[in-house]
Amino acid sequence: MQRGAGGKWIVYAYQDEGGVNPGEPVTGDAANITANLRNDGGAAAAVADTNPVELEDGYYAFDITGAESNADLLMMSPQSATPN
Repeated sequence: MQRGAGGKWIVYAYQDEGGVNPGEPVTGDAANITANLRNDGGAAAAVADTNPVELEDGYYAFDITGAESNADLLMMSPQSATPN
């Protein structure tokens, strides 16, 4: 991603060891997925795109704004409210 240009950040959702099929992709979960973003090691802040768009097979895309991508180092931490 080019600094300050915005873009998309793709994340992958999968079942953990507590799920029925560990390691398998999770689909239909976009409304439960959120993410925090850290720029240049700073404090975590919620991504402006509250929930991602589901692409396919467990892949989801967040839109990242130019302001959110205006850093040399970006770290995104996605999470789902869905158990397992």
